[in-house]
Amino acid sequence: MQISDKNKYNRYLESLRLLSSKHSIIMDLVLPMILFGSMGAISWAIRGTAGWGGVDGTVLPGLMWGLLWYYLSYRKGIDARGIVLWLGLGLALGGELGYGQYVSWIQGIFYLGDKTIAIAPQLGYFWLFLCGIGWAGPGGIILGWALGKTVSKFSWIIRSFMIIILLMVLFVSPIIDWLGGYLLQIDPGLLFPFSDLGLYTNDLDKHLSRTLYTNTQNFATVIWWIGALFVAAWQKDRTTLITGMIIGGGFGLGFMQSTIWTLGYSFAPNYIDWWKMWELNAGFNLGVLYAITLYWTTKQVIKADESLRIIPDKNMIRSQLLEWQDTLFLAFGGFILLFFVGFEYFFWTGLALSLLYFITMCFTTVGKLESYQISERRKDVLLIYSVFLLVFLMFHGGSERLGIILNLYSGEAVSQYAWPLERIILFAPVALFITSVAILKFWYIFRLNNQQGQKNNSSSKPSLRIIDIITLMGFIGALSIWPEKIGVLYALFIVLAIWAINRLNDYYRRLDENGDEIKIK
Repeated sequence: MQISDKNKYNRYLESLRLLSSKHSIIMDLVLPMILFGSMGAISWAIRGTAGWGGVDGTVLPGLMWGLLWYYLSYRKGIDARGIVLWLGLGLALGGELGYGQYVSWIQGIFYLGDKTIAIAPQLGYFWLFLCGIGWAGPGGIILGWALGKTVSKFSWIIRSFMIIILLMVLFVSPIIDWLGGYLLQIDPGLLFPFSDLGLYTNDLDKHLSRTLYTNTQNFATVIWWIGALFVAAWQKDRTTLITGMIIGGGFGLGFMQSTIWTLGYSFAPNYIDWWKMWELNAGFNLGVLYAITLYWTTKQVIKADESLRIIPDKNMIRSQLLEWQDTLFLAFGGFILLFFVGFEYFFWTGLALSLLYFITMCFTTVGKLESYQISERRKDVLLIYSVFLLVFLMFHGGSERLGIILNLYSGEAVSQYAWPLERIILFAPVALFITSVAILKFWYIFRLNNQQGQKNNSSSKPSLRIIDIITLMGFIGALSIWPEKIGVLYALFIVLAIWAINRLNDYYRRLDENGDEIKIK
């Protein structure tokens, strides 16, 4: 993150001086926590709805938080265009982890074939804590990498190797099967409940098989997170260390706490969708953690030396070779992560989305450009693609429920992520329009060879666009849950989000018009 607009940034600094510490915390922390939390609740609950898979569904809250991160930074004169996509893709990887059986464990029930045996509820809470770390921890690490200062090639080689290990743990099931078998031989009953009784030695039923696989994968992911924190400490990467601990460790607690809602199935199973209550609470908790991380990161920008805070310009030249290397690295890395977002449930669509990103990113180096222009193009492409991907995936998953509401097909016809012809016809025009708009935006970026991004000081369009995305997310949320009564909570969170963003926009408007007004209003 760097300063992109000195005037905005200086007015923001002046407002910090004029406001009391109480009002400063309200504007910089409390309102963003409400905004991030409310949008996180809705988007995380959408993630768990039919129409979206584990990984592609988790992209939604990640990109939503990334865009809010970018917008609030932009209004302070700070550039965060390059953060959005990596925040979304990093968090999405955790969507591959499982956790369903832990819900019965916290109720003291362990399923064994058609029987049940008693289990200590605290063991279920412990594994929910680990699962929360595994789900958000990698996203916190990757966010730290995106936020941190420039590092050596050797450091990036280590990071690339770590990503490969993580992808293998999450997506290569034979590795988890082998690791689970090895851990089972040495486990005294800590990793796999009742393993000391020999329950896992014969043919495993569905629950035991799931427990063996899920616990192994969650445990391995947490070990990866711990290892990544040690690497960050070794590399003296304070940013990654802090973001990894806040996001990963914080969500371990937040995920565990939010699961308490599912205990409602024990005493009022039909009162409300308790599972959705869990998801709404979990999304709110994680959103709050990202807002806290944004607050901390902004403070680090303020503390940084001037040389580290100014956006690249003609006087800050890197060689074109270095920019090409960075571009190809980001293009290939993004392609890999995007491929894993979609390969499980929509292979060809996911491949097309990955190729669109890769080709567009490579095009940022085309033309007679200075190195700073390549960097600016790259950041603009990352931002536009992030918006495109978020909107595309919202409608991609939302088409499932929309077709059911319109009586185009039944719920059974689209179970297991099926795409009958009616759904394809429903979604295709929307997908074509969204993609065409994105390509037009990319063309506009490539056409402006000699202009830096974010040159336009007008804040009206970004403020309108972010509210557009917030309301669209609210619509998709209502669509995904219709006609359940819990939809009223989606409406509540949208009201809270719009309430928070309106007050933040009013604050930023007064900053833009006259920083001195902040003192008296």
